[in-house]
Amino acid sequence: MPLKHTVQEVVLKNGAKGLFILVPDATSVHYDVQFRAGNNYALRPDISQVAHTLEHMAFGANQGYPTIEAFSQEFTKNGAYSNAFTGSTELTYVADCAIMEWDRIMELERLSITKPLRSQALLDAEKGNVREELTGYLNDDWRTLWQHIHRSLGLKRWFDADELRTLDNITLDDIEEHYTRTHTTNNMRFILAGDLAPHMPALIDQFEQWELPAGEHLPLIREEAHAPGLVHIKRAQVQNLTFSVAFYINRELTRKELRAMNALNHMLTGTMHSKIWGTARTRGICYGMWSWISSQPTGVTELGFGGEVSFDNAHELFQLIIQQLTVVRTQGVSEDDLAQTKRFRLGTAQMEVETVKSLVSWYDDVYYDTGKIDYVDAMPALINGTTVEEIQGLLKEFLASGIWVFGGIGNIEKDALQKHYDLFAKDLIEG
Repeated sequence: MPLKHTVQEVVLKNGAKGLFILVPDATSVHYDVQFRAGNNYALRPDISQVAHTLEHMAFGANQGYPTIEAFSQEFTKNGAYSNAFTGSTELTYVADCAIMEWDRIMELERLSITKPLRSQALLDAEKGNVREELTGYLNDDWRTLWQHIHRSLGLKRWFDADELRTLDNITLDDIEEHYTRTHTTNNMRFILAGDLAPHMPALIDQFEQWELPAGEHLPLIREEAHAPGLVHIKRAQVQNLTFSVAFYINRELTRKELRAMNALNHMLTGTMHSKIWGTARTRGICYGMWSWISSQPTGVTELGFGGEVSFDNAHELFQLIIQQLTVVRTQGVSEDDLAQTKRFRLGTAQMEVETVKSLVSWYDDVYYDTGKIDYVDAMPALINGTTVEEIQGLLKEFLASGIWVFGGIGNIEKDALQKHYDLFAKDLIEG
């Protein structure tokens, strides 16, 4: 069962907002502090990695500790963990610690985020680390394919090879400008989970002491996808086809609609007895593939299917995908399949929220994007409320939008990939 908990939203006097997830008897605390400060908020394209570089500098020297080593030694001495992550929209700082030292770790988080001491030497070192990270990504076929797919759709995404060339442009002034503009109390959201009820006054008092400018809550940068058609990337060393076929609508799904599409994905690719992947495994034509639904508050929702397949088996696999999507579009899914999926998803959903960290992960997606609280207790009703008609209607909407892409990376010529694209276009989109 999900951890027993209550959720309390707090609006601080300094403009910051957040959730306290109160978990009685929990022995650990998870901290999550986010700013709308991701890569898309860079002032100029030629310094697009400024947010990522700032993230790498997050746990350097600060007013309390003169070196990275000194801060790390103090932070981790009782087993605590810290990290930070950068996305297109967000820059998020996280920490985990034992309940016995929640206040010490929170003070260290305050120092690292609000009282950093940045230097040219630290910037140079972390630009080197970012360069190493991005260089490693150049070997990731899936990541490379998706960067090209998203760019071809007109979405604001960066190529790692281009990002590497921008690192030399980033100056200490750029880092300070990005930090000052984005790290403000009105642009700050947080979620903390643990046995925090006895400490609420002290927690609020500590957050009120974070010395950041007021600023503003930066607006989300809206996007719109356009149909690009075929994306082909020739890599002679890749001896199979890494592929994706994805369909788009230019709106955000509701939480109920997301549950419906997750149910469909489970039926199609979620298990060894699923309609697409399970059947492909039974036939011996595809070892690994998957599907997903991604709905962004920036305004674009993606339904995708992807994986790896040998060149010899690609046509048969793609015919299977087309066949099963056509069945759902024309006939829907069976009530029995939907009932089985609901039972599966109710069970897995309960197992997803058994720790304080997983509780934060549950709440942060919706809260940070919309300011709304997606209560765990509402989950069973949303799952059980999914209908055959809802699933069928949503799939029809995706297939009718006209915004879709087929992409592949591997040792394959464009003409050969075009034949696979034409198969989807003729038998699924136009069929």
